[in-house]
Amino acid sequence: MHPLSRSILARVLLSAMLVLLPAVGAGLLMATAHAQPPPPDQPSLTLPWQELGLSSEIFLDPDHPSSFTMPVPTGLTAVRLSGTIAAPLNIDAGTLVITGNGNLLAAIDLPPGATSRPATPLDVDLSAAGGGGSSVDLTFDIRPRFDPQYCGPRRQLVLNNLATVFTGIEVAPTTIANFFPTVLQRATIFTPTDADADEQQAVLLLVSTLARLYQNQPMVISVVNQPRGATPPPADQLARTILVEKGGTAGLKVENRDTPEVFLRVSGSGGELSTQVSLLANQLQALAQVDTVRVEQAESPAAAPSGDTMTFRQLNIEGQTDVIWTSSLSVGVDRASLGSDRVDGVQVHLLADYTPVARDDAASVVIRSGGVVVYRAALDNTGLLDATFDLDSEKIGQFVDLDIALTYTPRETCGALIAPLTFQVDPRSTLTVHRGGPPLHGFGAAPSEFSPSFMVAMDGTGPNQLAYVARLVASMARSSSKPLSPQVVDLNTAAAASTGALIVANAEALKETALDPPISGDGTTVEVGVPTEVRVDIAGGLGSIQAFADQPRNRSVILVTTTAAWTLVDPLFSYLGGLNDDLSALKGDVLFAGAAGEPTNLAIRTTGDASDTAESPQSLSRSIAIGAAVAVVAVIAMAAAVLWSRRRRTSRGSAD
Repeated sequence: MHPLSRSILARVLLSAMLVLLPAVGAGLLMATAHAQPPPPDQPSLTLPWQELGLSSEIFLDPDHPSSFTMPVPTGLTAVRLSGTIAAPLNIDAGTLVITGNGNLLAAIDLPPGATSRPATPLDVDLSAAGGGGSSVDLTFDIRPRFDPQYCGPRRQLVLNNLATVFTGIEVAPTTIANFFPTVLQRATIFTPTDADADEQQAVLLLVSTLARLYQNQPMVISVVNQPRGATPPPADQLARTILVEKGGTAGLKVENRDTPEVFLRVSGSGGELSTQVSLLANQLQALAQVDTVRVEQAESPAAAPSGDTMTFRQLNIEGQTDVIWTSSLSVGVDRASLGSDRVDGVQVHLLADYTPVARDDAASVVIRSGGVVVYRAALDNTGLLDATFDLDSEKIGQFVDLDIALTYTPRETCGALIAPLTFQVDPRSTLTVHRGGPPLHGFGAAPSEFSPSFMVAMDGTGPNQLAYVARLVASMARSSSKPLSPQVVDLNTAAAASTGALIVANAEALKETALDPPISGDGTTVEVGVPTEVRVDIAGGLGSIQAFADQPRNRSVILVTTTAAWTLVDPLFSYLGGLNDDLSALKGDVLFAGAAGEPTNLAIRTTGDASDTAESPQSLSRSIAIGAAVAVVAVIAMAAAVLWSRRRRTSRGSAD
């Protein structure tokens, strides 16, 4: 080729590359969507979506874009979204489009599920979403290729391990309104070591309030004793410090505002302390855009719907889904939302609208509650479902859950004329509750048996009793949609009352009451009902958390106790911490440990739940191991011995 021709060709190719490279480069950046690392002087913080109050795993389908509001702490900027893309399910190929505040953030190619890797890293630059706001609205949309009309099995894409990277430093609060941020990792409440009942009452009301306000976040609430008059230490980023101490003018005050040493002071005398906390309990703190506020009168939280019949609209129950072949829908409400009186049964009158089913098509609905089928029917051309069925206490547990499975088989083959069946729950549906029944036994009694209010008593024999109570109050408040109000009283009042009670007292103090817990005793002497009472000597004593039905007083009780030192209880709360302080994760009615500090969770008395029956001789025998001196093994061995002895006496009687 002539040198001049080669020169012209080179210039032409260079011009073409200059035109094409920006577009190609943009496409590559859009697909990989990598964020630039933050500048060296900008500290970064990575928060899993769970800590933002969102699920760390989301399920996407091509027919419905999914939107999420991601909170952004004040002073921080969201710069990157990370996670993992699982292999697409029944998606031949397509694009995952992610937008933030309406701006395109990424368009990621999805290879066919059969050829894609099991997991692909997700890394999306969030800068195009814009900064400075208190949240970012993210939308995920799957756009399949080559199949505008799809009638096959359900298509799905799963994103998991989602987390957001933030840069910046959180701004210290300056007012009551902005003291508690949208994202909070820890709240530490300081109170005097010699706190009186009014101070304890305010602390526990604050614990219950914060646990409910942040129930979608794994926020840690701690109660710490300190000398009266001391100033609490500063909190870390995304943490807050509160001081509850009587004295001075009643009110809430942001001390050391706009500094790292900032904390919230709750002050006043007597019941004024709890009155100040009511501003938070009623979620009115946004009105207090000042650093000091005084609440003159506490307003009672909104009550649950009155009466025994409640509509789905009143209970905020709603649901809708589209069906081709199969689909499912779950709706429900927690037991505490059904009123303060005990519920031992529910009648459901379920109304729903759906696309009328053509004569040659077929559709059906199956409804389960607690894993048991409670209703089934074919869907017809009326487009209306009117179903009535009953749920007993065993089916509802702490939640009234309705799992609705739908099928729809159209006569048409897949094509442009086919359309999904739409099924929507009518808000005029009702729940009619039947009041009454015996008190619930075991850890499954919380929180409904303690809603809306319950008594709290501490005998004062241990230094960390208020911290123990706070952990349990927070656990119950997180699992209740309604506010819980703990009421601090003395031990004798709580033991003799007919309302739910949370009691922290040693075994010696409990002997002066009429309470009959599954495990009792004093010192090294431990008494266990399995089901008859037996007594055994255990060196070092036993610490326990127990939940039981107090039948004579028609209520449920949670008891934290020890037959010896209070240090025996500490391993139990460490064990509970491993369960995210979730009481509902415990089975049976007792969590206990001996001097070896080995927590064991079992059922001493039957609860009426098949999964929480009392230990059988066989299962107890299997639990016995070498080292019978350990308290845990001693108790289990003791129970087995008693039951075996009773069986032997029965066998001898039959032989005679």
